[in-house]
Amino acid sequence: MNQAVDWQSPYFPKIFELYDRADFAQEFLRRSPTYRRAYRSARAAPTALRAARLTTLARRWGLVFRP
Repeated sequence: MNQAVDWQSPYFPKIFELYDRADFAQEFLRRSPTYRRAYRSARAAPTALRAARLTTLARRWGLVFRP
């Protein structure tokens, strides 16, 4: 079982010392209910529409997906 990180710990801020822009962006999106709903919706689209919806999602949020 994964142990939750104690955000009140004095060591918690140290986690972020190694983060770059991409890491912070990922954390923001991971926590954004709006993005999460949009991503789920795009992934749930029929196969014929999925790529177009993911492209639209990426454009809206400024993402680049690696192949």
